[in-house]
Amino acid sequence: MQVQLPYGKEKINLEVPDKNLLDVVVPKEYIAPDHPEVIIRKAVLNPLGSERLSEIATEGDRVAIVVDDYTRPCPTQELLPPVLDELRRAGVEDSDVLIIIGTGTHKPPSFDVIRNIVGDKISRNYSIISNDINSCQYVHVGKTKMGHDVEILKEYVESDVKVILGDIEYHYFAGYGGVRKSILPGVSSGKTVQQNHKLMFHENARAGVLKDNPIHLEMNDAMHLAGCDFALNVVLNSHRRVVGAWSGDPAAVLDAGVKLVDEMYKVKVKDKADIVVTAANGYPHDIDLYQAYKALHTALPAIKDNGVIVLVAECSGGHGNEIYRTWMERYKTSEEIKKALMKNFVMGAHKAYYHLKAIENHPVILVSNMDKEEVEGLFHLIHAPDVLSALKKAFEIAGSDATVRVVPQGTSTLLELSD
Repeated sequence: MQVQLPYGKEKINLEVPDKNLLDVVVPKEYIAPDHPEVIIRKAVLNPLGSERLSEIATEGDRVAIVVDDYTRPCPTQELLPPVLDELRRAGVEDSDVLIIIGTGTHKPPSFDVIRNIVGDKISRNYSIISNDINSCQYVHVGKTKMGHDVEILKEYVESDVKVILGDIEYHYFAGYGGVRKSILPGVSSGKTVQQNHKLMFHENARAGVLKDNPIHLEMNDAMHLAGCDFALNVVLNSHRRVVGAWSGDPAAVLDAGVKLVDEMYKVKVKDKADIVVTAANGYPHDIDLYQAYKALHTALPAIKDNGVIVLVAECSGGHGNEIYRTWMERYKTSEEIKKALMKNFVMGAHKAYYHLKAIENHPVILVSNMDKEEVEGLFHLIHAPDVLSALKKAFEIAGSDATVRVVPQGTSTLLELSD
């Protein structure tokens, strides 16, 4: 059996003996329409569970619009125009609209990056600020049901109408990205984000899970405490093209988006495999190890204990994150990192935790352009120069009769065992 795997901007061939092949798992992706702006505008004009934005806002209102930062693939440039049109229809002046880049704890973007996020015209005509946990002012809006303080960006809290834009996709510990994440972590203080993200060690804080997920529940609490009048979120396919859009009540928007994400990307499999070969969707998802790890993570539920994972990712940008690298160098076990993060949560370090936890239970072979010494010495992975050599090494570890599962779009495919 020959399977093509994305690798950077190319494809590479993997040949698996028929007697070993368990399955090839692919998502059921939607094909994007030629004019995604049509479905976005339709969503804005037909909100779920709420009035239109032009009926919510009135002349003289100060409106805050939170948009995703540069770490998310959200097509903000396509989402903003119909929202701004609705505000004009309501009589809201452009000067009364504030666009907030919801950076959470990330570094605030430069003006050039902001222009790339919102578009040149909007960047010149609207007031735009970023959430900067080191310099912004925050307002205490209450406590979550878990007793954590919620501190939200002052400019957002003091606005008359609050709007959030984003995209819905799987997220490591929040279950799904989108909607309430625009508030927490988007426009929250560092203290509020840290309290929330410490909950990542809970058993239900994982991709594709909302029920009893403490991180999701607390994000919801924060959104309700801070307020949100109107949400617009989209779902993208692996080519970052819009295939679904919804607006209106935040809960209804999240529910609709989650259903489409699961329909496309949650795939049930019958058995756990001895070997999983997973590719990180190619460029840009496999641009570095920090990003490519996601493909390894989604494979974990469908591999046997001590089973071998082959991660195929070009990693032209190397490891991709200095905090990730530093924590991999500093700590030897996932438990050590967990203890450190419980004292002081640091974004980037969480990837080192997941990385170590995975390799403590599975040998991982990496096919990439990264230096062998760095791959094996710092990141404790097994280096392989090509995918055929990697599979050969996997059979040496797991045995010649080992079953093989191949996941060509590993970054976006969430494997789940069927009952």
